[in-house]
Amino acid sequence: MLVPLLTGLLASTCALILRLLKGKPDWLEEFTQLALILAMSFIDGFMIAYLAQFLPVFIARLSFHLFLYMLFASLTITLYASYKVVKDVRVYAVAMSPWFFILALIIASGIMGTNLVFFF
Repeated sequence: MLVPLLTGLLASTCALILRLLKGKPDWLEEFTQLALILAMSFIDGFMIAYLAQFLPVFIARLSFHLFLYMLFASLTITLYASYKVVKDVRVYAVAMSPWFFILALIIASGIMGTNLVFFF
């Protein structure tokens, strides 16, 4: 559990450094945006490192690959938005797409009655 935690902290630190390269945040809106960037980058980095150990188990599952690649894309979007100081909420909504996808998978696995989230 230490490696995913450190990976998440590294991703958050990278996002913070990229944001601070463009200057200090000014007002409350920018601080909430910075908090969102830090939280999203930490969670994405943590989940990528955490799911890496399950790659041999779910190698044949398309949904696992989709979720993992969506996490990579989300982390890339978050880091780029941090560097470019993007203030549009739609960018962050797109970056949250892996979490909407996994929520849909959890609901579908509940409907199907299986305990396995990556069922296809």
